[in-house]
Amino acid sequence: MKHISFYIIHNNSKGRSHLRNRLQNLANKLNIDLIEIYKQRKNLKIKFSLNYKLMILRIYFLRNFYDLRHKKDFSFKFVFLTLNYFFKLTKYTINMAFKSRNEVIKAWKHMRIESLVTRKHIRAWSHFIKSEKEILIVFEDDAICKKDTEERLKNLLDKIKNFNLDNIFVDLAGGYKIKEIIPSRKIKKIEDKFFMVEGIYTNTACSYLINRNLILKLFEEYQKSKLNNSLPIDHLINKLGLRINRSINTSSIHYSKPLFTHGSFEGNIKSWQIN
Repeated sequence: MKHISFYIIHNNSKGRSHLRNRLQNLANKLNIDLIEIYKQRKNLKIKFSLNYKLMILRIYFLRNFYDLRHKKDFSFKFVFLTLNYFFKLTKYTINMAFKSRNEVIKAWKHMRIESLVTRKHIRAWSHFIKSEKEILIVFEDDAICKKDTEERLKNLLDKIKNFNLDNIFVDLAGGYKIKEIIPSRKIKKIEDKFFMVEGIYTNTACSYLINRNLILKLFEEYQKSKLNNSLPIDHLINKLGLRINRSINTSSIHYSKPLFTHGSFEGNIKSWQIN
């Protein structure tokens, strides 16, 4: 499958090397090139600054603003969701005002690490764009192959050739419950094992597929603001999808039983965010 590339996003953790090896084996069996994106700064030395509180609040508000826009719906459920976001943001702001020096540094470091992960995804996009490939599949190193992953992925790649869609995103590993991330009115077609959604709705970005035309549009939109680097990659993809959807039609595919297991959500792997 010479028109497809795999990319693995990781930080060279020895504890997850066996999972990366499984993805490498999968790539070998499917005759797909695999590229690893892992280089990053080794130390995040952060000195305390009161400005960090303002920057943390700015990023936090930005994330929640686009998350709410992404889930916009004409229902009482959305009204309650909006109110819940308002109270959550108010509480977060008050708590931030009284956070200690160490707590602020910890929160800022957490956001910096998320930013590093996002930049790795963007490096994968940039590398892919410079190639002549047509399909990009990205994995984080907590994506776990199932017994039927190889067969189901083959079927997907065969079927996707016949989809009459130029801008398509496929969520391969899931994470959150579908009702938590996709308004019901956006679900347009339900098949036996998957469903089509109007617009781009990523779940956790643990594993996803994007065709070339869409990645070009997303990358172009990404370059318009340096603030985009401050968003976690799943929030960023959703935000970019909202922006480009003004001029083009986009679609996404989600599975009732994803092709890969999201190890950090299923309890198979300890997420770095717990620390």
